Amino acid sequence: MIPKFRAWDKTHKKLGMIDADMQDGLFQSVKIFDEDEDDWQESENFILMQFTGLKDKNGTEIFEGDVVRLLDSLYTVFYDSEKGSYRLKPHDDRWVTDYMSNFSHGGNFEVVGNICERKEYL
Repeated sequence: MIPKFRAWDKTHKKLGMIDADMQDGLFQSVKIFDEDEDDWQESENFILMQFTGLKDKNGTEIFEGDVVRLLDSLYTVFYDSEKGSYRLKPHDDRWVTDYMSNFSHGGNFEVVGNICERKEYL
């Protein structure tokens, strides 16, 4: 699978898909496109979020930084580099995190926002 990213432009407070300028394997700047891909803004002040490879029950792609609802609980999706896996951090202050792959078979997630656009999810 080819990695897919979106980016949060910290300067313009905008989220979108990207076209990246890379040098020596590192992101230097990105062009962040709006949903219609007809408008873009170049940025060097951004947060990258990678696609998990999963979709929610409505067919929405799930990226790291997304907030998902599963049953009656909210979770933030994050990448655990030590475990090499996407995990879920519960919003109810439990310290336990779950592996997304434990739930991926059911497709019962629903993306309800992300941590950049909805600060109340932090």
